[in-house]
Amino acid sequence: MELTIDKALQQGIEAHKAGQVQEAEQYYTAILKVQPKHPDANHNMGVLAVSVGKVKESLPFFKTALEVNSNIAQFWLSYIDALIRLNRMDEAKAVFDQAKSKGSKGDGFDKLEERLNSTAYNLEKVSSFNQPSRNKLQALINLYNHGHFYRVIEQAEILKKQYPETAIIWNLMGASAAQTGKLKQAVLAFEKAIKIKPNYFEAYNNMGNALRDQGRLEKAIEVFQRALSIKPDYAEAYYNMG
Repeated sequence: MELTIDKALQQGIEAHKAGQVQEAEQYYTAILKVQPKHPDANHNMGVLAVSVGKVKESLPFFKTALEVNSNIAQFWLSYIDALIRLNRMDEAKAVFDQAKSKGSKGDGFDKLEERLNSTAYNLEKVSSFNQPSRNKLQALINLYNHGHFYRVIEQAEILKKQYPETAIIWNLMGASAAQTGKLKQAVLAFEKAIKIKPNYFEAYNNMGNALRDQGRLEKAIEVFQRALSIKPDYAEAYYNMG
């Protein structure tokens, strides 16, 4: 007997909840072949992508789901979360403002707002002593926020030779390495950032994500807990550890 779209969606959700990723993906893919704009199937495909570390690949699915139905709060939450995970903070804030303008609210949005307000790259925290100029740092941050990860690594390699004790450069290098799949290199860069600035809770959080993506879950939890010991109200670290 041929499955209806509703039944296929339900079976996909059940497989998804049971951790059967490949089976869930098969159901969602089958639905999208028939209805490419199906909002729930698109959203759930995005969630699957995030769960296996393919955060960038999740964005088109979340975007399609929202284009079809912007009244579902979870669609907004998932999309904004993915942008934050990619550290595309300007986009995340813009989408968050768009969601709020459409009346979206609740605990999930409150937590996202906390994460957005605790962005890792607040220039006010950067000391001017033996540091690159504010303009140089901002240029590096802009490259990162626009997804130019290879260029960030290239520029950071130059800057760290001039300013080897600037923790934010190492953190940006590590975050960019993680985004390009160079997880071992990312962890080493975060370790260097933390060595320079032992209370650098953002670097601990970023390193936790990289360790998680390596499958080193116990170590990742340990690192997230270290971030929380420095900043107990750090909502993003709680979220990532969860």
